[in-house]
Amino acid sequence: MELFLRFLLLVSMIYHKGGDCGTVHTLASITATNGSSVDLTCEYTVGPGESVYSGFIVWKAKTSGTSDYEIIATFSPPGGGNNSFTTTNSSMNLKDRAELLEVTSIGSDTYRAVMRVLEVQCLDEKEYNCSVTFISTSTGPQPKTAVTFLSVQAPAERPYDIPVAEPRNIEENLKINLSCTANVGKPPGKIKWWRYRDQVNAPVLVAESSEIPVVQPGVCVYNVTFSIQPVVTRDDDQSVWRCSVDNELLAGSPDQDKPHQDTARINVYYKVGVPNVTKIPNASDSKYLVGSSVNLTCIADGNPSPSTIIDKNINKYVWTFNTNPGDNATELSSNNGVLSLNNLQKTDTGTYTCTAFNGFNGKVFNNSFHQKLYIGKYRTFIKNP
Repeated sequence: MELFLRFLLLVSMIYHKGGDCGTVHTLASITATNGSSVDLTCEYTVGPGESVYSGFIVWKAKTSGTSDYEIIATFSPPGGGNNSFTTTNSSMNLKDRAELLEVTSIGSDTYRAVMRVLEVQCLDEKEYNCSVTFISTSTGPQPKTAVTFLSVQAPAERPYDIPVAEPRNIEENLKINLSCTANVGKPPGKIKWWRYRDQVNAPVLVAESSEIPVVQPGVCVYNVTFSIQPVVTRDDDQSVWRCSVDNELLAGSPDQDKPHQDTARINVYYKVGVPNVTKIPNASDSKYLVGSSVNLTCIADGNPSPSTIIDKNINKYVWTFNTNPGDNATELSSNNGVLSLNNLQKTDTGTYTCTAFNGFNGKVFNNSFHQKLYIGKYRTFIKNP
């Protein structure tokens, strides 16, 4: 068929005597999404005294790296026969996922030949040529062509792996490394890092990639790796870090909800803070009557917590008592930060100190709170309010 068309072109150059001839029209460019369907539509108008015969309506594809075209399929005008694929490489690539629609009249001697690609692939991105050869007794065979370029887009895809924060034993005020690799699609999009803190509903956009891959014809996969090194604080303990990916084909949902992968909750170690001590009952001015009782509860924030059951030789609460400043302190028996004092006597007046301990990565920290208690008889407190 290709040789025959070339022969007709040669004959037309010899036989051409002028006069009206037909026209061929296609869209200059078409954009389709990978996996979708698309119609390559060729419209031609037959001039006065002209005819178009079976097999002389042709869709071709430009071969990679050359200026040559391969015939994909031939069409017949209405009532002129069957449409058919050829055996070229370009045709064999398409025939199992394409169909050739019957040529239809759309009025005023104008006809439409459609090659429908049912499942577009990235390798379909190329230039296509529709050629129609018009035959008349006055001009001979006259091939006319129109060119269209099919651009194939692809949505960004979910990152390949679940990101893992490094190092594993994370301390506050130190940097961590988070890395994410994803296909950002075509046109290439961006990778974004989000932080979800514990008990906070709204995420924070931490950073977005700036790398823009160079787009190549027939390629839809553009892998980008984007790493960040944020400094974490105690507020980031139990936080989740999300790597999301986006390009212009993904719409209709917030950026953070587009294809993504999340880290596991990260554990941030931080040293214990100053404890808070509550008294039950909470006597005014910390004055208690002889014979009464009081519970002192000590709570301190740290990770690991002083109250954890892990490594109690390090992570713990210790209560001590001294009557006067400078006296040696006596360690008291307590239960996980709770000190119970019963049948109080005047000799129990003094300073009660709760010291909270925690440790991580070979280091131990502590912080203390001092609580003064006054024990006496009712008349003593009346005389000395």
